[in-house]
Amino acid sequence: MTMLSILVRNFAGNTSSKFNKVALLKLSRWLSGSTPNTNSLSSKKHNFDKSALLFQGCADVRFLKKIHANVFTHGLCWDVILGSKILSCYANLGALHESRLVFQKIVNDDISLWNSAMVDYFRAGYPEEVIILYKRLKLNQIGFNGKTITFVMKSCTELKNLYLGKGVHADSLKLALSGNKFVGSSLIGLYSKFSKMNDSRGVFEEIINKDIVAYTSMITGYSETVDSIAWNAFEIATDMLQNNLEVNRVTLVSLLQIAGNLGALQEGKSLHCYSIRRAIGVSDDILETSIVNFYTRCGAYQSAATVLQNSKGTVASWNALLSGLNRAGQNFNAIQYLPVMLHEHKVTPDSVTFANVLSACAELCYFCFAASIHAYFIRRFIPMDVVLTTALIEVYTKCTRVMRSKYLFDQLIIKDVVSYNAMIYGYLQNDMANEATSLLNYMMAEGVAPDFATVLSLLAAFADQRDLVRGRWIHGFAIRHGFCSDVDVENQILYMYSACGKIAAARAIFDPLEKKNLVSWTAMMKGCLSNGHADEVVQLFQVMQKYGEKPDSVSLVTAVQAVSDLGHLNGLKQIHCFVYRSLLEKDKITANSLISAYAKCGKLDLSAGLFFSLKYRNLDTWNAMISAYAMHGFHINVLEMFKQMEEENIQPDELTFSTVLTACSHAGLVKDGWRIFNSMTSVYSVLPQEEHYGCMVDLLGRAGHLEDGYKFIKLSTLEDKSTIFCALLSACRTHGNTRLAHAISKELLEHGPQNPGIYALISEVYAQEGQWNEVANTKARADLSGLKKHPGSSLIESMEQGMS
Repeated sequence: MTMLSILVRNFAGNTSSKFNKVALLKLSRWLSGSTPNTNSLSSKKHNFDKSALLFQGCADVRFLKKIHANVFTHGLCWDVILGSKILSCYANLGALHESRLVFQKIVNDDISLWNSAMVDYFRAGYPEEVIILYKRLKLNQIGFNGKTITFVMKSCTELKNLYLGKGVHADSLKLALSGNKFVGSSLIGLYSKFSKMNDSRGVFEEIINKDIVAYTSMITGYSETVDSIAWNAFEIATDMLQNNLEVNRVTLVSLLQIAGNLGALQEGKSLHCYSIRRAIGVSDDILETSIVNFYTRCGAYQSAATVLQNSKGTVASWNALLSGLNRAGQNFNAIQYLPVMLHEHKVTPDSVTFANVLSACAELCYFCFAASIHAYFIRRFIPMDVVLTTALIEVYTKCTRVMRSKYLFDQLIIKDVVSYNAMIYGYLQNDMANEATSLLNYMMAEGVAPDFATVLSLLAAFADQRDLVRGRWIHGFAIRHGFCSDVDVENQILYMYSACGKIAAARAIFDPLEKKNLVSWTAMMKGCLSNGHADEVVQLFQVMQKYGEKPDSVSLVTAVQAVSDLGHLNGLKQIHCFVYRSLLEKDKITANSLISAYAKCGKLDLSAGLFFSLKYRNLDTWNAMISAYAMHGFHINVLEMFKQMEEENIQPDELTFSTVLTACSHAGLVKDGWRIFNSMTSVYSVLPQEEHYGCMVDLLGRAGHLEDGYKFIKLSTLEDKSTIFCALLSACRTHGNTRLAHAISKELLEHGPQNPGIYALISEVYAQEGQWNEVANTKARADLSGLKKHPGSSLIESMEQGMS
């Protein structure tokens, strides 16, 4: 028996893997004729590709080292093909040091060997090793080809190293490789990763023979941005079809994501129909989820539900529908779909499903439903992971059941930063700032380091509460623990000071910021706008563009509001021109703000022109145009617009009804007002609020239907009726109905009004009738209540006092 046979038998006896035993036996047969002492070594041509099969499926580094040792002892360690296979195995098993040693043994000037090693390292998840090999190639002046550039560029993308990627791009230009479709696709991927879509488009245009991979890479790059420039993806897809290239599943998924980001319902529907006609992705879970996600992002929830009704519907697809409903505030519908998913479609929910439903419960404060889901977990012995526990903590705190949240939190065996953040935020939501700060200190004492989310949630809460003292404290905390190096934290600190009315402090944070991003500029602009510094907003908007920062819809809307507040029509037109040049006119938020701004500047014709030029209009667009007509007193146009909304099946909201009812009041259209008010609950399921009751009382009061107004108020479900009673009382005084005015005055006095203006109004009613004793009594009650009416002052007077 040879020494090799003894070694193989020993190895086979020491391993329990069937694969390892078979592999060693094959290795024994193959190496038996490959020893250095055989005279026929040079004449035999061994099939190294077959020998490489021995390494496939090897999942143990120790066993791989044994095989490598056998290869080494038989003098085959210098073989390039076999060495490449061993290198690949070591890389896949995470043995980086061993793979480097193998490469040192087999390295030569053959570029295919270097490329093979790069591919192995990249696929094994070591992009930094690819970069190292690339630098060695340049150092040794071996040269490189398209495959080298492709995988080096992919590694730069993985490492998010744009600077190095640009250098590699320059190398590809020197060798005229930028027209290579593989190189071009990898370059598109790099620039798209950093939202450099103009650079990506430039690379795409340079590719000579564009294939489906190049087109899909460009379209996928657009899917990563929510900017209006993503509309170009549809143009590229059209060009792709004209070049007789069939759209595949990956391309469709990216296009659907773009359509969802842009709210392009018509384009997305066309893509859906295309996939059905060409039978692309039939029964494909990813494509189905993308279609559902697209419809939900466009607000077409019924279409999304129909897709699920007509298919098997995976849990991922249902989760896309539920999360889309949550994003749009359709929380009640999200809850209703859970039993449909469970019982009708027999789809087993996962933790993401329950988290979405619990999030909906939190928004609606449906404590009982959330508690029943919690009981379902207990009955079914469903393990409470961090996702579910966090979701339950959030819903209980939102429903003011803080002790239940604390109980769940205390039950967690291992508390991580996510669970601490959920509990801290729960305390903050329930105005328990002391408990939140105490938990933060306890968290750090337990060795759990707060993260950026902890600081951001605290800053956001203190900003919303206008708590400047605690806001300054968390600012100091962020400085001490090094969180201020993060631009998001700096932006939130800036917002906190702005929300608390400390614009000077916010400016002191903003001005020295070295890395101002779009959020920084927008936060400073919004802070100035909310504190009455519209002129500074315009200046910031101009300076931001000089620094090369491209405005988005949020910053544009802020600038539009500022120039409309200042009444600068020319400035508004300039912004509109910028929007048109930047292809942002299709952005609904920006278009809606322009409609309102033109109306505010007295240019109703421009508002109407912009409205009717829009291809797609959402509810906010209709509300903006209706409000514009109402602002200028075109009440008949308001009613015509509302009728057109009904014909186009646009669901109105509270704002729509308040504007339309106000128009009915000013036009004296009592019948139309009653019809529209009654349709709120009977047709549109919109619960009337105090402002809607006020509009109806104003309508009835103006028309002289005072008794109907009084009955209407008495039958209303409002808890505090003092405001609308005052409106009716004013109408009674105008129409001289003293009897009803006295009855309303008694109603108001019985409830002890908290507004000094109510006492003044009642006194005027009595004075008009000459009942001076009642006037004196009312004044005495006002004095006893301690309420005082402050004298009015003009804006000019206030400014003069501030300057003196």
